[in-house]
Amino acid sequence: MDDKTKKDKIQTAIEAHFAWFDRLKQAIATQKSEFKPEVVAKDNQCEFGKWIYSDLQTICDEKLYLEIKTNHAEFHKKASEALSLALQGKIKDAEERIAFGGELIKLSGKLVLLLKKI
Repeated sequence: MDDKTKKDKIQTAIEAHFAWFDRLKQAIATQKSEFKPEVVAKDNQCEFGKWIYSDLQTICDEKLYLEIKTNHAEFHKKASEALSLALQGKIKDAEERIAFGGELIKLSGKLVLLLKKI
């Protein structure tokens, strides 16, 4: 795979991740979601996760792949917890997790930084 194609795939994956994160933020704000927290907890259901389990393995070394995969899985675990809090009406607790400096923002930022290493 040439570098341009690789960069395009990485950019598409990052955009998919941010789009998904925006949907999570909206679900927390409205306390409504089309997804159940137990589905959100799965790291292979979003477009980014599907890409991790397919194409990503072919464009980076195993160590970086495992780091990205692990970080993404942790992101989904924490996203599930935040969504669950919001659906229980614990909006302040959920919002803290997605706020600047919150654990989901940190995990999301780390994902992007890891992808930039490819």
